Amino acid sequence: MSAKVTQGGQALAEGLVAMVVLASIWVAVAWLGRLQDMALSAQHASGLAAFAYTRNPAAHIDYGIRAHYFQGPAHQWKDRSGHSLLASSLHQVQFDFKRASVLSQAGQPGGIDAMAVSLRDDWGIQDEGIVNAAVHFLPGSGTVDVAGNSVLGLGAFNDYPQLRRHTAILEGAGHASNDTRVQQVVAQSTQAWSDSARASVDMGKKVDAAMAAVDAPWHRARPVLDWLSPWAGHVPAARLAHPVKEPE
Repeated sequence: MSAKVTQGGQALAEGLVAMVVLASIWVAVAWLGRLQDMALSAQHASGLAAFAYTRNPAAHIDYGIRAHYFQGPAHQWKDRSGHSLLASSLHQVQFDFKRASVLSQAGQPGGIDAMAVSLRDDWGIQDEGIVNAAVHFLPGSGTVDVAGNSVLGLGAFNDYPQLRRHTAILEGAGHASNDTRVQQVVAQSTQAWSDSARASVDMGKKVDAAMAAVDAPWHRARPVLDWLSPWAGHVPAARLAHPVKEPE
């Protein structure tokens, strides 16, 4: 009888130990999942911040990144007590922008060739330095479940490390905000467009003047010598729903 009681007590103790271990693993997996999810959001946020900064390097703005990546129903990270880990994303999430030194002429697109230097200047693709955008925050609700910690020894899962993710991007890619800006950039390049276009327009006007009388009986339309203004890109409307404001 005594042996059976001893064995029963041992099995109960082993079962309790196994339950504590399984509970710890369950808490650890949930803790790690939240940490990885927050880190992934921070990485995406740093990428958008880097691109947005190159478009409009205004100071003290977050380009709506906090609301998009750290707020809303998809980003409701909570601790084991149900308290939000980012109760105040405005203060907990911080951005840091740094610009590295500009590349030398040899490292620029086209190198040191004189024609390449002229084209870089005309098209606005001269490197202006590598932008490093970093997003960092310290998750935490400030509330600790002391009772749960003392029973299961899970105090280590109340704290989260500071998360920091960054994206580096080379600024000066010659991007344009709309079709009109593309036309302006192309037209202002003497080497790539305006010199050749001017000669072609002059020749076209001479041909038009000579052939106008011949084409008149057929009521043919006069030639259009403006090749830039009618041009327009085919961009899906969804991609233009949230245009980025260009710096004034």
